[in-house]
Amino acid sequence: MTGLEAIAHHNGFSMAAVGITIVFTALVTLSIIISQLHKLLILWDNRKEVLKKLRGTLSDTGAEQAPPVAPALHHIDEEARQFNILIRAMGEPFSLPELIRVAQSCGLSHPHSTASHLIESSLIIPDKEGFFLWNHEAYNQLGKRSR
Repeated sequence: MTGLEAIAHHNGFSMAAVGITIVFTALVTLSIIISQLHKLLILWDNRKEVLKKLRGTLSDTGAEQAPPVAPALHHIDEEARQFNILIRAMGEPFSLPELIRVAQSCGLSHPHSTASHLIESSLIIPDKEGFFLWNHEAYNQLGKRSR
């Protein structure tokens, strides 16, 4: 037995057809995945909002959820005092990235989040030209509250 007879006898044509089917199915599946990948990446980028929506729809309670509360700013008076000293040394108006760099070089802990807290509490205010100013009035009020 040689040639096509041997291939037919050992199910060669069936194995070739199954192999072609498997490869073709894998390629079609891969092309579908690649064509829809952008949707998966958008979903991944917005995963926090999607999870919030899913939790909202899956919650069995009909009660309204309380609005999110801003995190408490611990030790804002001490952070404000330290940054006030740095800003007085730098002069006003000041660059926020420069302030953070100076704070890091001085060894202050978490200068990025501290600067963010000070901006949120209106101790650091923008001057509409790309620089920032220290809000002396708010700082004085903070000093009066902490006493």
